[in-house]
Amino acid sequence: MRFKIPNLDRVGLVLDISQALAERKINILSMEVELRTMYLEIVPLSNIAYQELVDHLKSISGILEVHPIDLMPHQERAEQLKAVLTSVSDGILAIAHDGCVTQYNPAAEQILHIPPSEMLGRPLTDVLPDNPLLLETLYHGKTFNNREFFQKDPQSHYLISSRPVTDQSGKTIGAVAILKDIRDVRDLVQKMASQMPFTFSEILHVSHRMKQVVALAKAYARGGSTVLIRGETGTGKELFARALHAASSRSDEIFIPVNCAAIPDTLLESELFGYEEGAFTGASKGGKQGLFELANGGTLFLDEIGEISGPLQAKLLRVLQDKKVRRIGGSREISVDVRILAATNRNLEDMIANDRFREDLYYRLNVIPLYLPALRERREDIPLLAQYFLQRFTARLNKQVDAISEAALHTLEHYHWPGNIRELENVIERAVNIVDGSVLLSEHILLYREGTNTPPPTASRQRKLSEVMADTEREVLRQAQRQYRTSRQLGQALGLSHTAVLNKLRKHGLQQPEQ
Repeated sequence: MRFKIPNLDRVGLVLDISQALAERKINILSMEVELRTMYLEIVPLSNIAYQELVDHLKSISGILEVHPIDLMPHQERAEQLKAVLTSVSDGILAIAHDGCVTQYNPAAEQILHIPPSEMLGRPLTDVLPDNPLLLETLYHGKTFNNREFFQKDPQSHYLISSRPVTDQSGKTIGAVAILKDIRDVRDLVQKMASQMPFTFSEILHVSHRMKQVVALAKAYARGGSTVLIRGETGTGKELFARALHAASSRSDEIFIPVNCAAIPDTLLESELFGYEEGAFTGASKGGKQGLFELANGGTLFLDEIGEISGPLQAKLLRVLQDKKVRRIGGSREISVDVRILAATNRNLEDMIANDRFREDLYYRLNVIPLYLPALRERREDIPLLAQYFLQRFTARLNKQVDAISEAALHTLEHYHWPGNIRELENVIERAVNIVDGSVLLSEHILLYREGTNTPPPTASRQRKLSEVMADTEREVLRQAQRQYRTSRQLGQALGLSHTAVLNKLRKHGLQQPEQ
């Protein structure tokens, strides 16, 4: 039974209460005294004995009232602390001045995989012998923030932050650690860095060529194999990579894009694979996770994959083969489950022939090739894309431009677009900036890098010889495919080997016949 006893402050009040209980041979289990309030916990009493005791206590000089309560203040604080520790998602681990564990919440149990019966009341050195950070905090007052730790037995991977617990005089009487599961950290990074998902439905097209490509990409998305996205610059390779991720079973996990051409090679290695503390001058204290680890469970998009150096190609090949990464300066191999999407506008086959790209890496990446057509090969989509960009930039620039004239569309449809969709986007933005009326006219379509609005010469005079030859080769292959059913028949008719025919069909994104 527990009581709250408001009272006047006077000497001898506690003695009077104790004597009243002693006379009735009632044992005091606990007593807490605050200014003008006392709390009393005693053994259970019968109703008659209870009422008699209350009446006697009220008769004592200085006692104002006697209220029954459910919990003593220290019990209520303990329950509140327990509720807080149980509700937080971070692990809480506290030790006393002797190094024994005093607090250990359910989240810490989930992270460390050690039951409370083996943790509470035991020396920390017995249960976590490989983690000295909390003892450093206890004995030397050091604080640590988000230090990464790998636990071997049982296996666990988490971040730990620690703080000393001091008394009123500043003496350290304990230490507390906050543990974060590395998976929760990845989820937090994903939420902070993620963009709105991009889906196949947002890829604007009406052309038959693009319908085929999107249908293939949707089928590829459902699997977990590596996809190598091929196409000229500006054809939307990253958008397809995002759509592949959004349509995959990993859509709820993180998507990390990396432009391999935009990061110096030495820095790219540390970004991809991470590093251990002290691996090189300037390395962050505690080391750093690489993007492969951060993307674990999700998708890593390696754009401009043809730009990486030979040594980095070899290291990337090892990760693709073994599904494990080793940080720079480290010896521990970390298993990763990452789907790789790669993209390039380079001719990797020519690079292999010139010893600038590893053939074994090429076959690891080119499990599923996806060829994106150039804009000049899908001219039916130009009006749709132009109208979309017009709406975007009129809203952004606060202009009232409603339509594109027939002459302007004719100009757009008969340009060869070396920069593809990205160049079309720039042209429309430029036009919206200079237009005064409500309609884009051909005079607003500035197609040249020098910024003139001279009507463009015909496509055949502007195009490079290599482009004309590529289109001619593609058309010859298409015509031959209508007559010959197998790649061997095609090769015989065109005077090419079976392998050469297959390579050219892949190069131009044409359907491969039976062998």
